[in-house]
Amino acid sequence: MPSSVRRAVLALLIIGALTHLVGLSYPRQVVFDEVHWGKSVSAYCFTGARLFDVHPPHGKLLLTLGAWLGGYDGSLAFEKIGQPYEGAPVFWLRLIPALAGVLIPVLFFFFLRGAGGSVVTAWIGGLLLALDNAFVLETRTMLFDGILVASSLGSLVCLFAIERASTSMRAWAWTLACGALAGLAVGTKFTGLAVPALIAVWLASSWWKRGSAFGLMVRRGVAVVLSGGVIYLGGWMVHFALLTQPDPADAFHPTTGRFVEDLRVVHRTMFAVNAAMTDTHPDASHPLSWPVMKVPPFFWSGEGVVEYLIGNPVVWWGTSLLLVVIVVNVGLMRVTRMKLGPRPPSSRLWWLLLGYAMAYLPFFGVTRVLFLYHYLTPLVFSLAFVLLWLEEAGWIRPEGAGGQRASYYGVIVAAVMGFVLMSPLTYGFSAGAYGTWLTEAIRSWR
Repeated sequence: MPSSVRRAVLALLIIGALTHLVGLSYPRQVVFDEVHWGKSVSAYCFTGARLFDVHPPHGKLLLTLGAWLGGYDGSLAFEKIGQPYEGAPVFWLRLIPALAGVLIPVLFFFFLRGAGGSVVTAWIGGLLLALDNAFVLETRTMLFDGILVASSLGSLVCLFAIERASTSMRAWAWTLACGALAGLAVGTKFTGLAVPALIAVWLASSWWKRGSAFGLMVRRGVAVVLSGGVIYLGGWMVHFALLTQPDPADAFHPTTGRFVEDLRVVHRTMFAVNAAMTDTHPDASHPLSWPVMKVPPFFWSGEGVVEYLIGNPVVWWGTSLLLVVIVVNVGLMRVTRMKLGPRPPSSRLWWLLLGYAMAYLPFFGVTRVLFLYHYLTPLVFSLAFVLLWLEEAGWIRPEGAGGQRASYYGVIVAAVMGFVLMSPLTYGFSAGAYGTWLTEAIRSWR
């Protein structure tokens, strides 16, 4: 890698490690949905009880890996938010999501590079995600939406790497890695299905527009499906092997001991239960309200401190506003016949917009409660689209960090300030009168 890329990646890794790993064991109490996923980790580690959930097992299995590495014995009941962790290895219980959080800005950097962005565009993109408070809190907690985003980005980074592979063997290695990470994304949450859909679009466009051999694209598609299938089915095999004891969840899908039949029944039940979930929640976010962070969900509270999942306003509000501006501008260009300069051949600008639509629009058909963190993947695609458009429009200059406009550095300063201002709600520390005002302000948005 060029030295500029190495420096950028190293800086993002350091920032990610500082924001995620320092103080990871705080608070030493159960936070938000740790009360649910902790039960799954205890079942995998200790009880073997056949718990039921509407999500596939892969994300929970990775949470369990961290707990197992830390020597967790599965004895904690996870009864309620705020329950003390006592002697449990809290750092290890939250380690895998935290590592995903450290990697997400780096993966986003390479994602933007693969989509045609320059180093300076990829750098500011990675930095904005590294300084996004919602991503930080979500991945400092024993949850798996960070795993979903990291595996989705990783799969697409591998997809872009196929084109740049110097040998056929490397191209096929990237193809298999692309499929495996896509399988992990789908195995974490079914919303990860947007990833294989985008891969299919990329393969089709490579054949249609770039003149790639049809047979080669078919073989790559088959390889992606096979490697993804191995990871997806493998996760279920581990799931069934670890959960062998009777549980009330058997009423949802009785286990027969025959893998194919159990897999069929559990998927049918998961989809049916998911579709039947119509309960409301005061912290729910409608698909139309998430871009402005109207309802940040409550995560945890202690003596005079509180945690809310609130994003960096520069990232969420700035991205949402610019996305609307860009779409309106494109519509105006159709009317006024104004045009941007020619787009570079490596640009995947509209492919990113398609990814945003695939990750976002399905939520309008979901009947169950959705929270702000469900929209992290659409946020990533919208941010990528906005940044790439800003480069192609000339606001970001590709020549290097020293040649940027003052507003480029102004965005960085604003992002740092936004992160700091929201950090009392991200890390759950007291900020005196300001913290009290901030908490009340967040509650008043609803």
